[in-house]
Amino acid sequence: MSSDVQNEESQVVTELSKYIKSNSKTHIISCLTRIKADSKCQKQFIKGGGLYHLIGLLRFQNLQVLNSALSLLANMCLSLEVKEELRDTKIASYTVWIIRNLKLGNNLHCRACRLIGNLSECSWHAKSFYDAGAVKVLCDLLKNDSNTQTYLMNVRALRNIWSSYENSRAEILESGGIKSITSLLVKATEKSYESRHAELAETCLKAMCAFVGSLDPRCGMQMSGDSGVKGYKCIVKYCEAKNKLALKCLYSLSQIAECRPSLGSSGAVERLISLVTRNAVLSWEILATLCLFCREAINRVRIKHGSGLEMMVVLLKKNENERFHPMVLHALSLFTYDDDSIVIMVKNGLLDVLIKKLQNMIEFEKLKNREEKEGSKKRSGDSSPFRKMDFKYNRTSLGRFSLDYHQDDWSPSSAASTSSSPPSTPPLPVYDSGETDESAEENYSPVCSDDEWAENEEGEEHHEEVESLKSFASATLDGEEAYDTGKGWKSSTTEHMNMWTLALLSRLSDSNEPIERLAHPSTIEPLTIYIRFARNPKALRILTRIVKNVAYLIPLIQQGFVFEAQTLYGSEQYTRQLCALAETGGAVGQLSAILLRGQESNKNIIAISIPFLIKSKEILRNLLINHGGLPLIFRILADPEHNLHEKAILSISRLADLLDIRPNTAVKNQSSVENTFVAFHRESFDNLPKPSTVTFELDDGTTVDACRRILCQKSDAFSAMLEGNFLESGKRRVKLKNTSKEGLNTLLLAANGATFHNQTIEELLDAVLLADKFLMADVSEILTESSMSRLNHENFSRAWNWSRSNACPELKSFCLKSFLITKMSRMERLRAFRDFSSSGGFSEFLEEIRELVSTVLCQR
Repeated sequence: MSSDVQNEESQVVTELSKYIKSNSKTHIISCLTRIKADSKCQKQFIKGGGLYHLIGLLRFQNLQVLNSALSLLANMCLSLEVKEELRDTKIASYTVWIIRNLKLGNNLHCRACRLIGNLSECSWHAKSFYDAGAVKVLCDLLKNDSNTQTYLMNVRALRNIWSSYENSRAEILESGGIKSITSLLVKATEKSYESRHAELAETCLKAMCAFVGSLDPRCGMQMSGDSGVKGYKCIVKYCEAKNKLALKCLYSLSQIAECRPSLGSSGAVERLISLVTRNAVLSWEILATLCLFCREAINRVRIKHGSGLEMMVVLLKKNENERFHPMVLHALSLFTYDDDSIVIMVKNGLLDVLIKKLQNMIEFEKLKNREEKEGSKKRSGDSSPFRKMDFKYNRTSLGRFSLDYHQDDWSPSSAASTSSSPPSTPPLPVYDSGETDESAEENYSPVCSDDEWAENEEGEEHHEEVESLKSFASATLDGEEAYDTGKGWKSSTTEHMNMWTLALLSRLSDSNEPIERLAHPSTIEPLTIYIRFARNPKALRILTRIVKNVAYLIPLIQQGFVFEAQTLYGSEQYTRQLCALAETGGAVGQLSAILLRGQESNKNIIAISIPFLIKSKEILRNLLINHGGLPLIFRILADPEHNLHEKAILSISRLADLLDIRPNTAVKNQSSVENTFVAFHRESFDNLPKPSTVTFELDDGTTVDACRRILCQKSDAFSAMLEGNFLESGKRRVKLKNTSKEGLNTLLLAANGATFHNQTIEELLDAVLLADKFLMADVSEILTESSMSRLNHENFSRAWNWSRSNACPELKSFCLKSFLITKMSRMERLRAFRDFSSSGGFSEFLEEIRELVSTVLCQR
């Protein structure tokens, strides 16, 4: 039985060929109807070479035969195999001839357009139709009155030719095809309550998405409509209903700079703000489109007046919206030249957002530094996808008032701005949603039924015609789109987001009016930490501008910034700016008022900060002496547990340096031993035998041996003692009182010209005292220079305590002043001060510093 069926089907081609030769119209139509109704028969017909008979029928002089042949061919051309089989045939020229020359019957045109649309999914067929003049024919047909099905198939055919064969686009534009489709959209929108017009609107939107995807400004201009901007208004209207195709079309249009002003006047900005505000689940595409509208001044005004700034700042505050933050920050950075916009953003919490982003930037820099230390590859901005897409967003230099144009075409500026051009603005990433991919063409195409040929052109059977449109019928966006930024995209935009964060912070720091909390520790601390890690020049400039603003001076001082500034890169610049502000009359008055009537904590930080802020001796005297700043400093110095104790140590050293306190050359104290010795007659002892070595016996019973001859040569005192009329003369063993063994050994080393490196500062000073006592001037000078050169942060307190115990006031003063003004690291100075505080004379030490500083301050 099956073999009989196959035989019957294999005979269909022969049968059709016979009917064609006999010109039997009725039998041809009957045969074509039978082939169309049986899919198996169609396959056998194709294998048997029947396609060529169908192509020949396109020249048949009968409309019903043409109608049936076009319908069957269109069905078969859904298959890629059939499209391949029809390659290099005359089907394109025959089909175009039908539309151009046969004016009767819209259904015939509809089927011809459907055949063009199906075949034009392949680039070679699209080229064949273009070469055959299909573009002009289709564009002209759009301008004529046709039924809805014909419009549907015509629009689809033009869209497929546009998408498959790029060389066709110029002619489609020149022929006004896009403009005609836009007019169809406007008409369909006016009657969208009818289902057939709703389908036509969807078809037009899909085609417009394909056209505007090229980002050609000419496409955008034609889509505005014939009069006014009705086309744009229709698109905006469908966007309000969250139609995916309309949203995608608006997104593409918003990437064309020339279109955005007109789109804004069509109500697009207000609709987008409303969509973002009303929906708990955000659409990436809607928000990205709104951000693109921030690139023109006129649309920025609409966004500002439409509460768009408040909405975007709120988005930045929510962690669940973090994947949208880069493009929102980018958009807000475009408002930096509008003072009113800055006020609105700050009022709604922009600073809190930037502080959080600044903290993220610190973590980013830490991670980057760690990776570099571990030898991993450096991150490079060149890999950013933004660089690859710039050409799509900055492709024209025509027009004005858009960041898409060259910077020479516009010049926004502000008196508060230090730059005449906006920050770098890489484009938004390309929308990438799999839900509305117009390239995914439907796999079937409708035809008009044969029954409707005579009378019912728009009857029930038109269902077959519109089946090809249902594959892209867009549902509303009830939930979030399937868009995932992914880790790679996020990392590639991090540096751009950091740049936009700094751009906004820079604008806040440059504001004419003080920004609340801009100089608060919550802002300054992360900013200074970021500067330590990144040393970003823009961050340095931000901090410099904050420091230069007199309105922030007292808040900065009260948080101890003057001490933090000493450790920052470029500290001299910050200190210079702070000093310039602090010595103005208003600032001095504020400092005086705080010292007199401020809270205790504020008094203390102000007092210890003054030496870093004020250089004028007169102002220093006024603040520290007359207004009680100096007692506050010493009160903190006396309390090691005070939270400002370490800063006070640095402060008093800074004050000594400002007052030019310098140590004088140490004056050696003479011992109490008489400097006048009894004269003796050396010659009377020259003939007596004397031992060459003398042993000194000390108070503790220890002994030290020395060369008698060297001692007598270096010291008149020893010469008189050991060779004169004294009792010790000529003895091998001599007692020395009030002499330390270490000091005597050091003295003997110096007298012998030996070098000494391991002696403590106390041993050196003991030796200096002995050299003076025994009138060894040359040795004393050597020892004095050596001991003074040995003074450092490790032994200042020991030398000071030694001079205090040995009644050497000038050496004591020398040690004190040296401690105050010697250049040391912060840790070395703190260590030296702790050594003083742990000694028994700490109170005396502080009192001496107080007396020294007060005396110099009070000098006129």
